[in-house]
Amino acid sequence: MRKMLPLLVAVALLVPISLVHAQQVQQQKHLDIYFIDTEGGQATLFVSPSGQSMLVDTGFPGNQGAATPAEASAPGITRDADRITAVLGQANVTVLDYVVITHYHGDHAGNAAELANRIPIRHFVDHGPYMVELQPNRVAPYLSYQPVRERAHTIVPKPGDKIPVAGLDVQVVSAAGDVLTKPIVDAPGAGAPNPLCRDAKLKEQDATPENFESIGLVIRYGSFRLLDLGDLTWNQEHALVCPNNLIGSFTVFHTTRHGDPHSGAPQLVHAIHARVALMNNGRILANRSRGARARGFLANTSLGGRRRGAQLPRAVPGQHQRDRPRPRYQDVRPARRQLRDDKRTHRVHEGISGARWRSISKPGRRRQIAGRECGLLPPL
Repeated sequence: MRKMLPLLVAVALLVPISLVHAQQVQQQKHLDIYFIDTEGGQATLFVSPSGQSMLVDTGFPGNQGAATPAEASAPGITRDADRITAVLGQANVTVLDYVVITHYHGDHAGNAAELANRIPIRHFVDHGPYMVELQPNRVAPYLSYQPVRERAHTIVPKPGDKIPVAGLDVQVVSAAGDVLTKPIVDAPGAGAPNPLCRDAKLKEQDATPENFESIGLVIRYGSFRLLDLGDLTWNQEHALVCPNNLIGSFTVFHTTRHGDPHSGAPQLVHAIHARVALMNNGRILANRSRGARARGFLANTSLGGRRRGAQLPRAVPGQHQRDRPRPRYQDVRPARRQLRDDKRTHRVHEGISGARWRSISKPGRRRQIAGRECGLLPPL
């Protein structure tokens, strides 16, 4: 009996430890990322495991990005602000800790003021109190944001600075025309020579210099890494990876400037070895100019496959999940839930290293997703 006593004590000690470990596994939280369809603009919500939130850009004002000028200027419509508000409710976000305005074009800054009237925002992050494009059709989003900015707590970061979202590592790699000049510490592949720079070409700046001011972000959670450079230009992308890759490799690449040919430099796209690329083009734009840009992006960067311009595998409606072309993440909640306000649907996808992302889209719409080892999602 005395010999068995130490064994019984050891077992008694192991049982509480095992229970604590099981509870910790059950309580493990994810980084949730919501890519919100703003008809070709951008709005991406990050909800950290700590519960803090960060919204990157705010989509179009009103009904811009719609099919016709009459629809775009229809009064009383707050389309993207409504969609963002619906997703905030779905994510149980009652206060936005950080709102990053990458730059002041309407498809990115269009609802900064509107959202400030709807939900408390603790911090704005932008490139500074100026806009370099002062044409009436360009400056309106900035002018609407300016009074809000003057009252708010605003952070103007420099490359290398961090946005202190609890539970995440969010580093700024571009801002106000400047880009990072030193490799990111502990980033996989950062600092390595980039052989693609040898034959790389530069491009002349196009007539939208506000893009040059874009805030670019590297968001890390564990080994999961996401790159979002806003609408940064081709030559600035080049500077981030040539002659050495300063930013490393990534799990997800949020394609720069919607796949526009003035961005998406192959020397960056290939150097970062992204496993998934996400391109934010809406249904209207996917059928118009940006659809052509998206196809051009795939062809120019060879992201469609090993052959230049090869097609990505497509899922067939009604095809069983196990027979679909499989990306490197899995659908963990195949059942769809309706958002009440505009009957939009969502699907949750399990990410890598505890990160999840949710593609928000209308019924029947196909998300444009490109990338090595990743096929297109089935119609949502």
